Amino acid sequence: GFVSIPLDLKDPAGLDVLACIVPATPGTSWARHDAAAGVLTLHVLDLVDEAAWSRQIKERYERRLMEIFG
Repeated sequence: GFVSIPLDLKDPAGLDVLACIVPATPGTSWARHDAAAGVLTLHVLDLVDEAAWSRQIKERYERRLMEIFG
């Protein structure tokens, strides 16, 4: 399934790093990033809980990348 995740991260370098991290997560691929809307669309192979995936990306990765790239 596909999950749309609103991102607060706007820094291009931070987004590049996130784009490298996401495909390393088993069963996921970066499907689309709408920069104007600030929305990342992921394809998740075994999607059961969209909210859990959104929380994981935002809390585990985006929050930390924002600390680094502001």
